[in-house]
Amino acid sequence: MADNPLLPQNRLRELHALIDRIRQMDRRKHTNAREALLGATLIHLSKGDLVSGRAEDATLRAFAPESSAGDEAHQLPANLRLPLCAGAARGMQTAGTYRLAVAFAEAATPEPLWVDALRWAHRDRLPMLLIVADDGAARSHRGAAGAATPLTWPELTKLSRSLQLPHFPVDGEDAVAVFRVMQETSARARSGGGPSVLWAMLSSERPTGRQQPLRRLEAYMAGRGIEV
Repeated sequence: MADNPLLPQNRLRELHALIDRIRQMDRRKHTNAREALLGATLIHLSKGDLVSGRAEDATLRAFAPESSAGDEAHQLPANLRLPLCAGAARGMQTAGTYRLAVAFAEAATPEPLWVDALRWAHRDRLPMLLIVADDGAARSHRGAAGAATPLTWPELTKLSRSLQLPHFPVDGEDAVAVFRVMQETSARARSGGGPSVLWAMLSSERPTGRQQPLRRLEAYMAGRGIEV
């Protein structure tokens, strides 16, 4: 079978190995399966890209590429995290680099000023991506976000329609689907096309059997005749 230039065999093997390593580190800390989302996202990043997640997310810190901000990218003040990511993207744009700022967030979790950060990034076509994991859980956080707009799918679609901001719902446990969306959006952002939002749906509980992200990827690879 002819190789797919958009997702070649060697790249699939790299993706499989990365997801397996993330799974080993992550599975005891999270009830849902994030390994496909993290692996298929991080594989498109390289040294110099900035990745921002919550300070307690040791898995993301371990596998994110090195940046000049180091661990400080994961320790930004919660009320300024996304605006500061947009500011970093502005610096990358001004410097004329091919770098990218990527922020990971959770749906229904307070992310103050996310609307303002996306408005700014979209207006100035900044090289920034927002990756939102949504496991359908309803969360309550008193006082953290105040009257801020909640980071939910309805609020995002409302903003996206008003701005014509690209936003992509994707099965966050399907490594190939995430890979392809990330491939397109990261290339677009790096080349001056502006930001995008990836909204990744996850199961509320860790999948078992053939529904596990790694097993799903292996089934896809087997269908293409690719040995792991």
